[in-house]
Amino acid sequence: MSNKIKRDSPLVKCVLALDSYLAELERIGAKINSTDMTSDIDGEYVQKLMTRFTECGQGISEEVTNLSRQLQEAQARAESVAEAVSRQAELFKIRRNEEKEKLEQFRVLGEKVRELTAAISSFRPADGKHLSGEDRAKLRSNVPGLEAQLVSLIEELQNLRKSARDSRMKALEKNAESLAQTLEAVRKKLGDLPQH
Repeated sequence: MSNKIKRDSPLVKCVLALDSYLAELERIGAKINSTDMTSDIDGEYVQKLMTRFTECGQGISEEVTNLSRQLQEAQARAESVAEAVSRQAELFKIRRNEEKEKLEQFRVLGEKVRELTAAISSFRPADGKHLSGEDRAKLRSNVPGLEAQLVSLIEELQNLRKSARDSRMKALEKNAESLAQTLEAVRKKLGDLPQH
């Protein structure tokens, strides 16, 4: 809350007016109550005090009514703001759930990519060595399946990237695109693996 009180708000003006009437009522009431009514008194002065006391009482009554109205209006405004915040909170919850879902999709795709990369790496010959005949045959038979998995993963990543872009999740969009590009490079290298 702001440290500055909004002095011009109707609620604050009402409270200040009420406080002023109450202070005046107490001051005049103290004068009236301290007056010895059994002695020689200035009747006109006492009558003015009584009239002013009545005016202050009327002012207090009006300001209490006004304060009640101002409080009801303030409560209505607060409820309206609370409803709007509640709607925003629901949208925020939906957004967080959407982010969690997409990040989980990305995590699962990342696991699949690691598994596929490990499977492809198993066909690479050690430095300076050549694949054995059996390894070449195994590689030739597995290349179509590995390529199909790569194509499927690239497609899933592109779909996730598009979905992230549509949802304005820039970091996820960028990460999905980067991983898809990496898989495209892996796919190209798969085609370059020595098969004989």
